[in-house]
Amino acid sequence: MRLWKIALLAMLALTSSLFAAKDKLPNGLYAEFTTPHGVFTAELFYQKVPLTVANFVGLTEGTIGPKSGDSTQPYYTGLKWYRVVPGFVIQSGNPKAPEESEPGYSFSDEFAPGLNHHEIGTLSMANGGPDTNSAEFFVTLGDCTRLNYLHSVFGRTVRGVDVLPKIKANDAFSVKILRVGAAAKAFKADETTFKALSAKAPKYVGEKDPGPTAHFDDPDLLIPLQPPRAANFNYKLANFERTTGVRIVARLFSKSPTAEQDAVAGAFMKALATQLGTANQGALAVYFADEDDWRVWIGDKSTAAFFGKKARRADLGEGAAFHDVKEKFLAATRAEGDAAFEKQKAAAPADKPPLPAQRLKLQTDAVVDTLISILEPK
Repeated sequence: MRLWKIALLAMLALTSSLFAAKDKLPNGLYAEFTTPHGVFTAELFYQKVPLTVANFVGLTEGTIGPKSGDSTQPYYTGLKWYRVVPGFVIQSGNPKAPEESEPGYSFSDEFAPGLNHHEIGTLSMANGGPDTNSAEFFVTLGDCTRLNYLHSVFGRTVRGVDVLPKIKANDAFSVKILRVGAAAKAFKADETTFKALSAKAPKYVGEKDPGPTAHFDDPDLLIPLQPPRAANFNYKLANFERTTGVRIVARLFSKSPTAEQDAVAGAFMKALATQLGTANQGALAVYFADEDDWRVWIGDKSTAAFFGKKARRADLGEGAAFHDVKEKFLAATRAEGDAAFEKQKAAAPADKPPLPAQRLKLQTDAVVDTLISILEPK
């Protein structure tokens, strides 16, 4: 064989091996979704949220839950994307929707610091409130930060992200589990494992409804009632404390404190933080509608996380550096909420603009989610 042919064959072999190396998935557990528009693959976080992943893998492989219809096929057979909200989520998980409900069991939420809904392709559980997970799941189509600590993230798309925006309502698809490496191959997703993980999962212990002792309260109904925004804020903050041990509390009031309640600067916030259990650690955020004023109190043990470094005594006085950081935080979160409101107004039909109360709801999103991001254990 001539030398040039040998060289060409060697180059082709090298190119082929490079492409194979590039296409090879790193060690891990994956879900491969085959849709009419192409394939996308999500890494499953089986080491961080094993209960949620065991449920998903078991329903896919047929080792957990009922079978699909009268057949012996796994429950996740014959699925369709029955909910598609452009720019938000695609949802599935129930092959019998909308005629019949889910498999008939539920399990606890499972959250892990660092697993969030910040980007397109996040795989997460749908639910009807705390600890009501079953089979339905969704994939995000953009930044869905407001879903953090409301829905359990258990995967993230690592290939085929471009496929996601192409998916249409009622598109059929299939799911296949890929196990790469010894650890992924050893991961069990059977009934025994699922029940054991479920039994030891922390349960929701927060208040069911917003109120004076709950994580969130809006006694004067300042934010929209439908959907139940206040309830979701309460669930989120209670879930955050359940997961991290860090308590964040928020209140929306129509009137500012009286002169007697706030005779000394910060007196009202300090007293309320002490009453609600955030004076030592965590945070308290309060809005006063009559002055359109946000305030925040940071617990002693959380000042370094909020400040970005250990605070000195000189940093903590009135008008000192720590005060400036809080003011910048409040200005930035208010601006973020206002920008989101203007974006919603621009996108809404002329005859159905968002309610004015939606502005405060979006500001609250920004305040609460930013506090969670700052105080979440790293």
